Amino acid sequence: MDLSRASDLTNVTLILFPLLLAVWLLWTFLKVDQEKAIDFTVEAPEQCAPGWNGKTLDEPTIKVPGSFTIQCYAPATAQSLGFVNPTTPDGIDRTIAKAAEAQVQWAKSSFVQRRRLLRTLLKFVLDNQESIARAACLDSGKTRVDAVFGEVLVTAGKLKWTIDHGEKALRTEVRPRNFLMFYKHNEVRYEPLGVVGACVSWK
Repeated sequence: MDLSRASDLTNVTLILFPLLLAVWLLWTFLKVDQEKAIDFTVEAPEQCAPGWNGKTLDEPTIKVPGSFTIQCYAPATAQSLGFVNPTTPDGIDRTIAKAAEAQVQWAKSSFVQRRRLLRTLLKFVLDNQESIARAACLDSGKTRVDAVFGEVLVTAGKLKWTIDHGEKALRTEVRPRNFLMFYKHNEVRYEPLGVVGACVSWK
């Protein structure tokens, strides 16, 4: 009787183990990583192409006579980078309104969704670091080393830290209370502020 039961148990194990292994392998290979970065492309400006050589300005200045247009140029070489039309006050208001509308949905997003966006941005920065460094050099006059360390690595480092620690850093915190306030409950909650504008000087 005991031998029969042992034999039945062995048979069940021999059937069940491969079946469970097959299910686990199938799940492992077919599961979708909800935080996987999404590939996207943004065409780099022609000025960021290797070997680009723009017209050198005789007297570089950001002002274009008789116009509100801004002349952009590389401060290290005085090469013209093109022109930019300043945004009007109405244009700024429209941009803020669109951002405020989008932020309502963003405030409801999960940390999984937020990490996915940050991973997507990190992947883009790392995949396009050459163009980003070249743009920083042209726009600011930085050396290549300064551009890589000051723009690419700093941005990648901050994105990686937020991916790894952002959810924990933004968790609700319980704060201690004293004996006389034993009936109180103290918490610190981190809530989205909405659209925030900042005027930041470069230097």
